[in-house]
Amino acid sequence: MKRIGILVCQIFEDELLEILESFPEIDKILVYDNEASKEFQDILRKNSAPEKFRIIRELCSVKFLKRENDVEAILYLLPLALHVDPSMIKKEVALAAKELEKHVDYLVLFFGLCGNSLGNVEALMKESKIEVPVIILKDNQGEIVDDCVCALIGSRNRYIETINEEPGTWFMTYGWAKYWKELSCETVGSFDIDKMKLVFDRTGYKRTVALDLDFGDKDLYYGRCEEFSEIFNLPVCYKKGNTNLLKEALRKAIDEVLHD
Repeated sequence: MKRIGILVCQIFEDELLEILESFPEIDKILVYDNEASKEFQDILRKNSAPEKFRIIRELCSVKFLKRENDVEAILYLLPLALHVDPSMIKKEVALAAKELEKHVDYLVLFFGLCGNSLGNVEALMKESKIEVPVIILKDNQGEIVDDCVCALIGSRNRYIETINEEPGTWFMTYGWAKYWKELSCETVGSFDIDKMKLVFDRTGYKRTVALDLDFGDKDLYYGRCEEFSEIFNLPVCYKKGNTNLLKEALRKAIDEVLHD
């Protein structure tokens, strides 16, 4: 019996189901019950068979989390607001990795550099003395992705090309479209449209680029992007995105544990 730990930012919660459903090898999804995972738990309840997943309340003892299937995945979601505090995100990622480590054979980190808030993820895992194999998000050139947008746009090169087209680009993904108001509270201290408009004006944003993905509630997503565009007067355009880099990381972990 094999088990893979997936440490993932809450920003990917709408992509997670599509990613996991791409791997029929995964017999059961275990979701660690914390505040950051509440919305994803609801997504699972609405879209997955009850026998396909299980909510787990604690990760303290191995004996209370016995393996029951050939391949299991444990998901540990971390709150998206962590990216605004470099010291906190490093601490929380390291702590979560240590908690997951004793329960899994392989650890997948759905994190990049987080705009350099997280920094060198590989070095952080070594400093934390993580002993199980770890894979992090890299593009096809072997570069660690900058952030969630870079992961979903496909590569650092395409990410940079898009920014070079218009340096004043604000990106939207499913997660950002859903949570931008909450994240604005972390940025300016409260949800204040006038303050946010001032921030956007001073930083020189000119447009919104929304990543167009081939799953999920696209009408809801488009509506959120258009609302944001209208509020901040940032014309929205759409560019194709995908979850390939996240799937490739998980595929590698599954293949390695199955052939261990």
